[in-house]
Amino acid sequence: MQKYPVLNVDLNAIRENASVMTSFCKERGISVAGVIKFSDGSLEIAKAYADGGCREIASSRTRHMRAIKSAYPEITTMLIRIPMFSECMDVVKWCDISLNSEELILRRLDECAAVYRKKHSVLLMLDVGDRREGVVGSEELVRLAMLVEKELANLELAGIGSSFACASGVLPDWDNLSELAEAAEAVEAAIGRKLDIVSGGSSITLTLLANDMPVPDKINHLRIGGAIANPMAIRRNRGVEIPGLREDAFTLTAEIVEVQTKPSAAAGTGKNWAGQIVEREDIGTRTRAIIALGSQDIGSAEQLIPQMKGVSVLTGSSDHTILDVTDSRRRWLPGDLVEFSLYYMGLLYCFSTRGVEIKYI
Repeated sequence: MQKYPVLNVDLNAIRENASVMTSFCKERGISVAGVIKFSDGSLEIAKAYADGGCREIASSRTRHMRAIKSAYPEITTMLIRIPMFSECMDVVKWCDISLNSEELILRRLDECAAVYRKKHSVLLMLDVGDRREGVVGSEELVRLAMLVEKELANLELAGIGSSFACASGVLPDWDNLSELAEAAEAVEAAIGRKLDIVSGGSSITLTLLANDMPVPDKINHLRIGGAIANPMAIRRNRGVEIPGLREDAFTLTAEIVEVQTKPSAAAGTGKNWAGQIVEREDIGTRTRAIIALGSQDIGSAEQLIPQMKGVSVLTGSSDHTILDVTDSRRRWLPGDLVEFSLYYMGLLYCFSTRGVEIKYI
């Protein structure tokens, strides 16, 4: 008997989306690293991305890269979180490329690469405003580039990159992408050759490309994850629509455990389980259904998008989510199933928890 909740994953849809996305970006002179960190390193999704044309498969965990490289040695792996000093040996062993901003880590990677007698490629990160990883200013970037190029014999400088909208919500635009492009030119002038990669951010940069807004020609690479696997989220949140992308790759199914008719307003006030004060408008008596699914599984009830018309999400706790099913014009019973689409964070939680079964189609 099927156990719930279950997340159904349509690999054909993901593969098709990867193909659509890589073709869309290729027409604009941009290659794509397919980011799978939301899936806890799913080998199935990694293969679907690669088969769809992603140049690299990227994630933020070295253990994801180890699994992928072991199963598919032909795939180029990219670590997109700055390496920890303690994991540099594994980074060199399992990751073809890593993102870096610290001299100490670069020197450690060089030492580890010497042990393995191999070359390890690095992208140097420039902070152009979002204030997450990266050095500030092209002068320091050029210094690190020269260090890699001229002194660290076991490292190869593949390129440079920046991040956007991750720490401070700073969106990519012509000005900050131009800062990245100009820094790339400064690095190239210093080392005397062209860089292979100038990585202009993640899925968020599609807010420019999908709306035919200009991007500097120097930008030739993006790190894209959610917009491939789950384009519904970036369409709803950012207004990005790319023709041909499918929004049916993921369906979360949960089971109803209670159906009761209750007043819509609570009988008193106070803080909920998360320490929040909840005020709900009194709209009369409503039919409420509780599903066996909570924040432990999806992070927040707000991550759920009901697929059935007339079903809405009211609130949730660690193990329960409460729905208003009054307007669905259906008689619900315990044991009935409700299907949802998910925002990005909800997907991340589903793949990370032990409470949701993942079923590949």
